[in-house]
Amino acid sequence: MYQKFIKEPCGTKTKANFELSKKVINRMELLEDGKIAFSYINTQDEIEANAKTGDHDGLVNIGKDIEGVLVSVFIKQKENENAYKVSLRSEEGINVSDICLLFGGGGHARAAGAIIQGTLEEVKEKLMKEIRKWMES
Repeated sequence: MYQKFIKEPCGTKTKANFELSKKVINRMELLEDGKIAFSYINTQDEIEANAKTGDHDGLVNIGKDIEGVLVSVFIKQKENENAYKVSLRSEEGINVSDICLLFGGGGHARAAGAIIQGTLEEVKEKLMKEIRKWMES
């Protein structure tokens, strides 16, 4: 117990989080001249990684940590549904909460989320359309 208490604050990841991180990095797309990072995991990825609740925490930040990225998009398939949980992170100037509100979600200006119905490609297109609008304004 003492060893766990010491290691967790220092950034130790679960094996499942590590495996999911690899998937996110391998699928990462840099869009709009590198201003948007997009990645995802699906339910099969979680099964293969033996993921538990919380093992996907922090995955959205992988894209945000890339130089030049203004918006990081991470989507996670909802179990047994044709829907995705969307997590957005942004740099100053792009209010991702307003984007998520359009889909019934919310959050803070620089960290927000929503659940969007559709296939992976449909959800991606819906999000990209709204993010582009914000970037152009």
